[in-house]
Amino acid sequence: MVGRLLCKCLNLRSFCKSVLVLLAISPTTTHAAGGATATIGTARTEPTITAPVLMEVTPDAVSFVDVPVGETYTQTVRITNISEGTLQIKGITASSTDFRVTGILLPVVVARGTSESFTIAYRAKAEGGTGGEIRIVTSSGDAPLVLRVRASAARDQRELTASEADIDFEDVAVGSSSKKEVSLTNSGNRELRISGISVSGADFSLSGGGAVNLSPGQNVSVEVNFAPKSAGRQAGSLMVSSAEGGSLLEMPLTAAGAASSQSAVKLNWEESPVSVAGYVVYRSAEPSGPYMRISSAVPSAEYVDTGLAAGHTYYYVVTALDADQVESEYSVPISATVPAV
Repeated sequence: MVGRLLCKCLNLRSFCKSVLVLLAISPTTTHAAGGATATIGTARTEPTITAPVLMEVTPDAVSFVDVPVGETYTQTVRITNISEGTLQIKGITASSTDFRVTGILLPVVVARGTSESFTIAYRAKAEGGTGGEIRIVTSSGDAPLVLRVRASAARDQRELTASEADIDFEDVAVGSSSKKEVSLTNSGNRELRISGISVSGADFSLSGGGAVNLSPGQNVSVEVNFAPKSAGRQAGSLMVSSAEGGSLLEMPLTAAGAASSQSAVKLNWEESPVSVAGYVVYRSAEPSGPYMRISSAVPSAEYVDTGLAAGHTYYYVVTALDADQVESEYSVPISATVPAV
């Protein structure tokens, strides 16, 4: 019963479609009231003509985000002639005084397939947002090309942050050394000019502390080294100086030199079931890390660690290297305690 009803519905629907098509393509004559006649036929629509695109603008919109108040940021815009002939750029104007167009002499002729560039400058005057349009008039006679521009200004923020609040080297054996990496990031909204990075403290040293300029969001890494010449606690600091004068950052450094042991820790681990290029050994004073790399690529599944502090416990993890020098995840940590002197 259900199938029969469905079949009837389908037949009716097909019939309706046929009637509609016939009405659309076959003019018929009907009699109106009073004996008048009217003809019903297919309506004719004039084709729409779309003007061809003659110029291409890259990018198609410009944004300036969180520009520090008092600073001027710029962006370059390229106009390309994608028409079949030569065109002339007659004028480029900004709808708002917040934006300025520079870097192009007008009028200028742009041959087919070639480009011209200009610069949009935005100077932040006060916190908040603004917007406008850049209108590009060409010799095509069409309406100007419109490039939308948005900008926001923020309070000037100069801030340098470090990946660590402080650095501590715990129980480094006299005569050996340990190192830790620190990442310094420009967390503000304007460029930072670093004139130098240095450390204080007799047994501390630094690698990678030259002058550098950091744009917002950029970072630079340095290595702090500790090589104690005698046992005992030591303190120092890492200092980052600004090229404009003053200090951008100061980080405390602490460390302990410990009596060196003549003992060594010999590590053995299970070979990888797949072919590897070697292994890398890492060591830490805490089971949770951070772990410091203490070996280059080790060809076999064993390693001997020397220059350790007497009476101290160390934790080790190992990674495997493939042919592309990509490391695996850390192994499960193991510990070893060096005998006291």
